[in-house]
Amino acid sequence: MATIYGSDRTRITIYAPGSSTPLARITLQEEDSEGLVLSWRPEGVKHSLGGGAAWANHWTHRGHRPQLQISWAAGMTSSIETWDGSAWGAPVVILTPLAIAKILSSAFLAPCMVEPHLDKAYSFLAQPDPERPFELKDVGAAVHTDLGISLLGQTVGPIPDWAAL
Repeated sequence: MATIYGSDRTRITIYAPGSSTPLARITLQEEDSEGLVLSWRPEGVKHSLGGGAAWANHWTHRGHRPQLQISWAAGMTSSIETWDGSAWGAPVVILTPLAIAKILSSAFLAPCMVEPHLDKAYSFLAQPDPERPFELKDVGAAVHTDLGISLLGQTVGPIPDWAAL
């Protein structure tokens, strides 16, 4: 796993179910230091070949699946822009826990476009990790703490040259 630092925030575009029509794009609050992990998990199949002294493992590689995990010590504000059919509306401030809830609710129905850092030319379609629950922990009913989101890429491919993006 590699931690990637960028100088710009992460944006998620959510789509209408069953179409490529965007509904909204959410620019998440800047993650805490060491709060963004972009990783590429190898995908493939391991085969055991032979037996006895001639036994060997063989890996059939299919590529790498991108995964984005972001965490925040406290949820503050993000922004959301809605698509009116011809243009993006003005950004509106939204609480980060609500932004995450919108992403999770929509992305389970239709993959979302993930742009890990807007200053890098890298994006991928992803859906939430179904193994990770959405948890809200609060401090004195004033702020949500330990927020996070995990998005898994829909397709596999090569690991990009991150320095060249």
